[in-house]
Amino acid sequence: MKLLVFIPQTFHTEKSGYVFALQETELLIAKTTSNDHFYELMKILQMEEVKYSIKKKSKFVSIKETFIYYHAYLCLIPILFFLKITNKLLPILKYSSLGLHLNGWLENAKWILINIIQKKRITLKTGSYISATIIDILFGVIVLQLSLCYFNDISPSEVLLKNAEAIVESLKNLIQWLMGAPAGLKLNYAFNNMLGKFFLYHIHLWWTFLIFMTPVMDFAFEVLLLFGRLGITFQISIASDFLALISFHTYCIYVYAARLFNIQLNALISLFRLFLGKKKNPLRERVDSCQYKPDQLFVGTLLFTILLFLVPTTWVYYTVFTMFRLLLTGFSGLLARLRLYFQVTPVYAFIKWLFNSYCTRSSIYIKLHSHQSKNNMTITLWMTMVTSSWGQTWKNCVIDTIAYQPSIKWSEILNSIIWGQLIYPL
Repeated sequence: MKLLVFIPQTFHTEKSGYVFALQETELLIAKTTSNDHFYELMKILQMEEVKYSIKKKSKFVSIKETFIYYHAYLCLIPILFFLKITNKLLPILKYSSLGLHLNGWLENAKWILINIIQKKRITLKTGSYISATIIDILFGVIVLQLSLCYFNDISPSEVLLKNAEAIVESLKNLIQWLMGAPAGLKLNYAFNNMLGKFFLYHIHLWWTFLIFMTPVMDFAFEVLLLFGRLGITFQISIASDFLALISFHTYCIYVYAARLFNIQLNALISLFRLFLGKKKNPLRERVDSCQYKPDQLFVGTLLFTILLFLVPTTWVYYTVFTMFRLLLTGFSGLLARLRLYFQVTPVYAFIKWLFNSYCTRSSIYIKLHSHQSKNNMTITLWMTMVTSSWGQTWKNCVIDTIAYQPSIKWSEILNSIIWGQLIYPL
């Protein structure tokens, strides 16, 4: 029996299809930690191709690579300068969606330019991100022009204050309804009246702050207009910040209601252990038995009764503003994911994948052919490279500095709602 193994000695002059595929592929990865022979063969062929191209490089190719190298290097200098500034301001910028996106955008641009400088060509990852950036800017210009036509005779700050006033009036009416008998519930009048006035005061304080900040907002809109020209992802980040700005007072009310509900709930659980003759041991993180005195039982019973009758009032406010928090958090999470998809849309990779380019091959298919002769048997191995699936191609074309949004943990959200813990952005 003979095993025929064909090794192309002159693959530079007469290249077979699989040699082309192994040289051009960018998606083939090692399937094992060691002794992946096809992966090692790919590295050898690509290295030989680089050495051959250096020897046989034409003057036009040399000029093109030199142009790409110096052009990318000149673009990298201002990117590094602005990135150094944003990194120093990151403790402040992390509270703004626009600030975080600007810092991430500069990090992505730095990675792309360094990758181009090192390889002196456009790879699948760099080409996909560049094409996504171009589409991002085109969509941003279209949306910005439509917005400027709409706000031609109206000040943006005036539109913001008008919408904010409508929200403020709706919240005032809602709180005044809660201060009465919402849905026929009989709440503690004194406690309900105190909470309602406290929340109304915060709404009034926030509305006064927005009115005094009107001149500053006009200047801020002019500054944000410059960032909006960089693409629709920047406009989405600006919209997310505006949403947080307009709804900041509802977030404050939610935090107050959630903290109050959490304190009352934990206090009721602790006082309930009093009737069972137990108490929590925080040092050992367990519940131990305990003997209480009559005066301790009396005070504990009194506090338990007071808290039990105050919890429904707190629960009403907590339920209403938790619903607002879930809606705003869900919408903000939707904007964040929409911004991410604009950043990772691989148009360049899709075109390569659609035309079945060699660079999109990711796996190897081997077919066994045997031929029986008089004296022996000949076995031939036919190797072909298979194009990666579109989903896997998209996933592998995302640049290293972009991280996908973490999956939503519904169990943690439900647990936070039940125990009055704060719900953070998705």
